[in-house]
Amino acid sequence: MKGLYRYPEDYALRSASELDLALSAVPAYRDWRAVDPGPQAPLDERCAALPLLNKAHLRAHGLEAFLAPGHALAEGLARGAIDTVSTSGTTDEQMVLTWNQAWWNASEAASWTLNRHAAQAGLADHAEALLTSPLSTGVPSPDGKPLAMLRRRLGRFLYLNEHLDSAAWPDTHIRRMVRELDAFRPVVLEGSPTLLARFARRSVELGLRCWQPRLIVTSYEFPSRVLLRQVRRAFDAPIMSSYGCTEAGCVLTQCEAGCFHQNAAFARVEFQPLAARFGKPGVGRIALTSFGNPWRVLLRFDVGDLVRLRPPETPCACGRTDGIVADAVEGRVNDVTFDARGQLVTVDELDRRASGVNDVLEYQVTQNATDSWTACAVCGRDGAIAELAAALGDLYGGRVAVALVAAIPAEVSGKHRLARCAASFSEAMFEGPMRAP
Repeated sequence: MKGLYRYPEDYALRSASELDLALSAVPAYRDWRAVDPGPQAPLDERCAALPLLNKAHLRAHGLEAFLAPGHALAEGLARGAIDTVSTSGTTDEQMVLTWNQAWWNASEAASWTLNRHAAQAGLADHAEALLTSPLSTGVPSPDGKPLAMLRRRLGRFLYLNEHLDSAAWPDTHIRRMVRELDAFRPVVLEGSPTLLARFARRSVELGLRCWQPRLIVTSYEFPSRVLLRQVRRAFDAPIMSSYGCTEAGCVLTQCEAGCFHQNAAFARVEFQPLAARFGKPGVGRIALTSFGNPWRVLLRFDVGDLVRLRPPETPCACGRTDGIVADAVEGRVNDVTFDARGQLVTVDELDRRASGVNDVLEYQVTQNATDSWTACAVCGRDGAIAELAAALGDLYGGRVAVALVAAIPAEVSGKHRLARCAASFSEAMFEGPMRAP
């Protein structure tokens, strides 16, 4: 697979420039200089010799340590060039980061070109509604009471939800969101799959017709098939999954054919495959280097997610050829589970199996030991629980007890997970160096 993907002409130069900037002048990478083979060595060899950056390192070094030369945090904040934001995380603690809105906008705009529906929607200064936990983005209610629509407007954005617990939305909140969508008429509706599905399901149950945007964008969580089929009951718009993070911008965009394409103008992606014993060729974790953000020079950031690369000899049906192509984002490394034989099960594999059971509306699997699995689920008909238990038992090779619940609670981050596992992450799960495919 090495060397078979195509990249823009300036990709190698931008990668090397970001590497040289980080090692020569950014304080957070001072200790990395000792292991750098030097500019005379091939780029992949230099990168492979360096450590991976993670959230613990970001917290330990602080915001100032990741600034490019000539950039001062206090000055940038004072003149409005940057802001600070708290990330919601998923399994890790929240942390504070610098936020360069102009750079993020440019990264996002480049990502829109990787999907035909986004490119045709006339995106620029478009009206956009967001449906997420306010811990992810938006305006939380300080006392739990509803906030007026004007309190939740910010420029071209409308934040539909101010409540932390979407499972407790009353009918009045669903009706209010429907009215606000009709009044605001967004071109794009973006949200977490769980909240979009809950809103879609409830609006259909109430017999409400929603405003139809030109595009629905899912982000913040794994785009579960179980949830997306509920979204499609209420919305006719095409659905695009956007993969990225606060730290590194928009990294992979799902095209109209369903593959995920690298936003190669703004991010370098490196890949490390899972160990061969798991029998999953093409599946591995990724590390990200962002291009052109002087307010946070990010090098080889281990984002904690798995992807399944599409073989380069099988091009995507959309015709795009620049950068890596992934058939799927397989979910977080920390959310993998294991079957009775010790074989790794990604979130995407789990979701494919769970989605084969009709009328499963939400689910979550927990692995407590090597041979012990439990699950909970929200179901729309009698019998779905037994069918889900059988499907999961077949996947894991052992009995999986499934409990019927009214709702599945969010993590402290406000996000939802489809799987949990008591086993700890191990570097032994991967083999070979982390490299650009």
